[in-house]
Amino acid sequence: MTYVALRRACAMLLLACLQVFPAPAAPAQEPLKLGFYLPAIRDANQADLKISLGIWVTEIGKPLGLTVTTTTYDDIAAMRQALDRAEMNFFSGPGMELAEVFAPGEILSGYARRIKGTDEGIALLVSNTSGIKSFADLRNKRLSRLSNDRLSDIFLEVQCIKAAGMACHDFMQMKEEKRDIQSVYNVFFGRADAALVSLATLRTANELNPQVGQRLHVLLDWKAKALMFGMMTQHTQDSYRNLVLNSVTEVMKTPRGRQILELFKTDYLEPVDADALKPYWALLREYNDLRKARPARKP
Repeated sequence: MTYVALRRACAMLLLACLQVFPAPAAPAQEPLKLGFYLPAIRDANQADLKISLGIWVTEIGKPLGLTVTTTTYDDIAAMRQALDRAEMNFFSGPGMELAEVFAPGEILSGYARRIKGTDEGIALLVSNTSGIKSFADLRNKRLSRLSNDRLSDIFLEVQCIKAAGMACHDFMQMKEEKRDIQSVYNVFFGRADAALVSLATLRTANELNPQVGQRLHVLLDWKAKALMFGMMTQHTQDSYRNLVLNSVTEVMKTPRGRQILELFKTDYLEPVDADALKPYWALLREYNDLRKARPARKP
């Protein structure tokens, strides 16, 4: 048998083997299922948001061969239930809401949504001429704050119990605003005696009107790694978690990724682990301890 004939015979034999014993199909990649807590996305038009997310997930999946889906939630407890049913791999929400439904050890890693040039956290503002020197001086005063925000709820209740041994609704008058910066304007123009706002909002207000920094000062502040997070739980496999984190990093470098960052009022994403939520768990633990120790209210 010539060399050429031998090669042809071997090739035909290999082809026959492949037909009889086909190669096993590659396992299908688990879909990437993203969940977003809708109440935390305050300034975005909800219709535009859903369209943008739809386009975004397509562009995330294409280069990696992934099927990507998104679901929005109005209730943080519903997000937790979806995670428990393995209906979500990656979720985005505020730090305090996440701390209330996830115990330490249940969250592994993810991203913090960050803004350049500012600390992350909240600040209690008062006017320089108000005469308010401590939180106790806010008794029967007017305080402006962000609506439907659990960090504001917990932080203020801790301060009210520590200062007066009572709930905030018995201690002072509170006015809720849909936009954080409105609370800054309320105290600036004398419509409120104090305002609880994010540090990022305070910085923006100072940039828009330098007189804000000249006429108001921070009475108290509370800081954390970030106010908003995108995280995965301990139930996510290591290899898949790394794939998700790397893919998010790459997508954020694209024009579409930058549009998404702008939509979420975020300058960049910083990789974090569960330790980023420690300040939230600590504040929540202090709140629960104070509530238990507070004397029962007399009828």
